Amino acid sequence: MTRRALPFALTVLTFVLLFLHTAWEKSPTWDEVGYIGLGAYLLKTGQWDVPAAGSHPPLAFYINSPPSFLYQLDWNFWQYPGIERDVRFLRSADTIRGNAHLLDPRYDGEQFFFYTRATSLLFAFALFWVLIRWSNQLYSFPRSLLPPFLCALSPNILAHAPLINTDFALTATFVGAVFAVRSLLYTPSLLTLSIAGIALGLALLSKLSALVLLPIIALLFAWFVLCADTTQRNALGSIFIGFSRNIYVHLAALYTAICALAALVLWVGYGFQITPYLQTVQSQLWDIGTGHWAYLMGEFSTSGWWYYFPITLLIKTPLPTLLFTALGAYTLVAQRQRRLEAGFLLLPPLLLVAGFIVGNSKNIGLRYLLPIYPFLFLLCGYAALSLRRNIRAVIAGGLCLWYAIGAAYTHPHHLAYFNELVGGSSQGYHYLADSNLDWGQDLKGLKHYMDKHGIEKVKLSYFGTVDPRLYNLDYEWLPSFMLANPQPDTPVTIPTDGIIAISATNLVGVYMDQYGHGKDIFSWLRDQQPIAHIGHSILIYKIAPP
Repeated sequence: MTRRALPFALTVLTFVLLFLHTAWEKSPTWDEVGYIGLGAYLLKTGQWDVPAAGSHPPLAFYINSPPSFLYQLDWNFWQYPGIERDVRFLRSADTIRGNAHLLDPRYDGEQFFFYTRATSLLFAFALFWVLIRWSNQLYSFPRSLLPPFLCALSPNILAHAPLINTDFALTATFVGAVFAVRSLLYTPSLLTLSIAGIALGLALLSKLSALVLLPIIALLFAWFVLCADTTQRNALGSIFIGFSRNIYVHLAALYTAICALAALVLWVGYGFQITPYLQTVQSQLWDIGTGHWAYLMGEFSTSGWWYYFPITLLIKTPLPTLLFTALGAYTLVAQRQRRLEAGFLLLPPLLLVAGFIVGNSKNIGLRYLLPIYPFLFLLCGYAALSLRRNIRAVIAGGLCLWYAIGAAYTHPHHLAYFNELVGGSSQGYHYLADSNLDWGQDLKGLKHYMDKHGIEKVKLSYFGTVDPRLYNLDYEWLPSFMLANPQPDTPVTIPTDGIIAISATNLVGVYMDQYGHGKDIFSWLRDQQPIAHIGHSILIYKIAPP
């Protein structure tokens, strides 16, 4: 290993250690329980007839599947006799099935779940490979180390990378597809063309929102025509020699070839079927059409706010990243000789953000914009170019130190991260809920808190889907979204006293109407001072009897 390769290796190793520790410490999040074993079922049967099979494309589920085969899941849990396989059924998440796998007495459910999460490191390695390779093409060392460094300590990346979900899979494949298209335009050949088509296919196989790559790639082609020099334009003809001398014809042929290869990858990924993909598209359209409750700074909505994602980005992205990005973007745009590169770094994230601002009413999480972060990290490298040499190291070093201290302070509570603009993570529930803050990830942390303080039982209002029996957690049920009441015949008094553990999402009441409880059922707690925060997502109150 060369001397310059060592810092990159140590950066990736740091990410791996933080990833694995987070994966072990955090309990299953809302969606994960319904996805456990799904990829293994799809590979084993080739059937798309069970809950969650129609929710998302399957690449992430395939990658997460090896532990399901090694632990020999009970496939009897996947039988649904007599149930109509309509769109709503195929999109739903069977958390009963997932919890049955976690509670299977034949093996340790926590260990099985950890190994399943750990398989997502494959996407992490792919992401870092792209970041390091792209960064080294843009900057000299040590500035090329900045993008992977920012990625390795990013609370936004570390929050979702370990999850059995599709958001991080899209992040890795999205930036990979853009990098592959860039490589094709810079160094055209049949090899780079094939890689671009395969990369786009893998992105489409990761999440439906990857469809935005189709207009993005077309726009990048147009940007190439606008900004490339004559030599770069003429080089495109090397792939289709004698086909045409018109650059527009060459680009149309390249675009068609890329899309055709991507469609082939998608078809193969769906087991040589097209119907399951169309069902997934239909289920997503159905879900968007039904509306989704969202929460933003004390307000509730089923149609969302145009400013939801800008505000969420502003308060959930570390301030050093925002400062680096703003300065880097300004520097890049100001340099005419770098206009071509500016298109690859600015257009994909801008179009993705614009698409969600304009066309998505599901204002439930920053995770939908997770693919923009690798582009922000790459933009950060340009920040130093605008600084004088004598102050460059001081400012860049100070921001990196601030960033690293923030990462150390946040770990492993990355999902609940909020920056200093709103007072940090402990204040996050005043601004956002759901997967921005509280996605059920701290039930295991609650059990640790109870054991440490000698608390045998709590009164629990939990926003999550994992069964508390996985952690031998004893509780008295309080009105919750999804948590089962083990004693449904026992009357529940509200307000109540004693040791109360309540998920932040339930506290603000965003989904409580759906179970007939009312948004203000816990308003009497909001004026109380919690005695503890479990991972910033579960608040502990000690209420004295009247």
